[in-house]
Amino acid sequence: MEPRTRMIGLLRFSVLTPTYYSERFATLEETAAHLFSPDRMALRFRLFEKLCLPSLIRQSDPDFQAVVLTAEAMPEHWLGRLLDLIEPLPNVHCIAVGTGVHYRLLQRGYDAVPLDGATHRILFRLDDDDALDGDFVARTKRLAKGLMQLHGPDTPFAIAHNRGFYLRRDGQGGTEVFDACERAPLSTGTTLVAPVGYPHNPYRFNHRRMAQHFNTWSDITTPAFLRSIHGDNKSKPSQQGLTHRMKDGAIDAALRRHFGLSLAGVKGI
Repeated sequence: MEPRTRMIGLLRFSVLTPTYYSERFATLEETAAHLFSPDRMALRFRLFEKLCLPSLIRQSDPDFQAVVLTAEAMPEHWLGRLLDLIEPLPNVHCIAVGTGVHYRLLQRGYDAVPLDGATHRILFRLDDDDALDGDFVARTKRLAKGLMQLHGPDTPFAIAHNRGFYLRRDGQGGTEVFDACERAPLSTGTTLVAPVGYPHNPYRFNHRRMAQHFNTWSDITTPAFLRSIHGDNKSKPSQQGLTHRMKDGAIDAALRRHFGLSLAGVKGI
């Protein structure tokens, strides 16, 4: 029987849980104060509205579902703003959750999307301050279909999109945009393909270590990610591969082609 796939993405938008940020804050109240502070919320919404959400809207293949997981405890005016952004989009859904175990909340988010007769799920992850290229969904489906023939229908495997761009504050009050080709999976767009019923998703392991746990295909054919580094990244962003190989003119052309953004526009974010 030919496998039937269902593609589902999940991103976290300020999820409040005692098992996330626990290394930085001693109590849930301290975590909430950080997550929902006005300055942080303003930054997160700006990046979400300018980078993340437009990259989902402009996918050449709209046949996918995306879940925005957020906190029931988010202040009402912020939650209302988030819902207003998502409500017009037929394939993007917001789920507000309580303060449970972090990974179980992520599982709940993925599992909330109906399977519609699928035999396999193509599950990808995305951060609310990053963007995917416009052909990400279509390309990932093609890779998944071919790799399922290679691995067999019962073996989970990962797809990493290791070429893209970084948007970073330069320490002088400005920003820089530079190219990168990573040697280990990045968080943006990392995908797990598995039969329906397989219990894990792409957040199960640190993305840099995916190849320790799954057969992993690294795709560097297309600039697939645009990742922002701005001081409120939970992890400590680093580049583990080749960087700064492209001149500004080539970066501008690639951003326009793959993300619908200009170099000046990205820097202005």
